[in-house]
Amino acid sequence: MPKFTRLASIVALLSSAVAFGHARLVSSSPPDHASLTVAPQSLNLQFSETAQLAVLKLSADGVSVPLHLASDAKATDHFTIALPALKPGSYRVEWTALAADDGHVTKGAFSFAIVAGP
Repeated sequence: MPKFTRLASIVALLSSAVAFGHARLVSSSPPDHASLTVAPQSLNLQFSETAQLAVLKLSADGVSVPLHLASDAKATDHFTIALPALKPGSYRVEWTALAADDGHVTKGAFSFAIVAGP
């Protein structure tokens, strides 16, 4: 195997090894940058692996919106959190997850907007 190919293979293996143990957000509902005409009733987060959701914050135009996140919730790769009645505005979701297998911390954020109906 040529040196370059061998080196590329090693780098690819190391890169994929680093990705394991980190719970990435695979999808969310509402999705990032969504523009909704109807307020969602829940927030759904799908992670790449089993994780514990340690922090979940929702803010509307910079003002915190209270959410109920059970502190004793079991680790899973999918979370559904009930939302209070949301009014039109810009929303930001911030989350922190701990990978269940090794406790690596991953953080992220996404946003969505609720606009007046058609």
